[in-house]
Amino acid sequence: MIGKQNIERVWVDDTHVYAETKDGRRASYAFSEWPRLANATAEQRQDFYLSYGGIHWPQIDEDLSFDGMFADNTVPYVAEDDAPEYITKH
Repeated sequence: MIGKQNIERVWVDDTHVYAETKDGRRASYAFSEWPRLANATAEQRQDFYLSYGGIHWPQIDEDLSFDGMFADNTVPYVAEDDAPEYITKH
């Protein structure tokens, strides 16, 4: 199981949520795959926190698991230079 303790950072952009583990693996999901995230405002998407096993968006009551993200790692990779440095939330 991939838990919060294994995650280095999480960030969002206009179309995806991304996670990176402490050992450098990266995974992402397109917001379009999740109706609540697809219909959320940018502010709602930015308002998340890390739970023990995933990411929670309180304003829209949505949760995504780290296990699911890394098992389904089929969404495009984001280059290191494109990833914000301030993105990990606890």
